Amino acid sequence: MPLGEQGVVDAIEAWLKESGFSEVEAIVAGARGYDIVARRDATGERWLIEAKGGARSGLDNSNASWGRVGAAFSMTAGWRFQKDIPGERFAIGIPSSYWFDKHLRRLQPALEYLGISVFQVSDDGGVIFTEYCPLKG
Repeated sequence: MPLGEQGVVDAIEAWLKESGFSEVEAIVAGARGYDIVARRDATGERWLIEAKGGARSGLDNSNASWGRVGAAFSMTAGWRFQKDIPGERFAIGIPSSYWFDKHLRRLQPALEYLGISVFQVSDDGGVIFTEYCPLKG
């Protein structure tokens, strides 16, 4: 059963604090705004992260998971090209499950190309971070 959005946000927030990020601020799931904002101490980059979670019922199917992965991607891709967004780096945070992982693989080339990183959160709160850097130029 994939974690809900708050579980995804909480796990990523803890991972960021343990992994060289500061100024970590997360909002409550369902509130408006950037789900997680953080600064990477080593580079000074400000990160904006859009999180999505599994269905409240715990019954995620292909269509529901695809909708959530696609929504997170759409949001961050829009931020990537919008002027006056207060961040240099962008990422999505989603549960790790069969359907979420399958749909994430469909978007991997676009994530790499756009430099949108990924946080995948397992049911036990473990985080796998895949960093995609934006193209220079």
